[in-house]
Amino acid sequence: MATTKTLLQNISSLVHNGLMTQAEANKYRNRLNRQVQAEEHAAKVKALEPKAKEFMTPGVQYSISDLVLGLMGIKAPCHGYSETKEERSHRDGVVKPLMIAALKHIGAETVGTGAQTKYLIPALLPSIVTLDEVDEA
Repeated sequence: MATTKTLLQNISSLVHNGLMTQAEANKYRNRLNRQVQAEEHAAKVKALEPKAKEFMTPGVQYSISDLVLGLMGIKAPCHGYSETKEERSHRDGVVKPLMIAALKHIGAETVGTGAQTKYLIPALLPSIVTLDEVDEA
């Protein structure tokens, strides 16, 4: 498959040669950019999943802020950090949705709503071992 750069160059060439209007080209460029962003987001989520599995203890509830601090090292006001407006918008708009997507992929359960939402990986129950009676003959 062609790279993104090649596709964008081909679109520009079609516009330059009069085979496509600028409006059509913008539509295809936007579609291509959204696809690239979705692929980048999926790659970031996939990279975060093993870290989340390793960090979280089954049966323990974690707040999203504690997970973001533990996995990404980004502090929140609840950790005694005074953040700027840009830091808050990055944490709320980029980091938290990324973390929540990774938690959904690993099968974490949610408890509560709003700011009191907690995430947990269910505790694994030990398997039941049955012992067959041994005949002593």
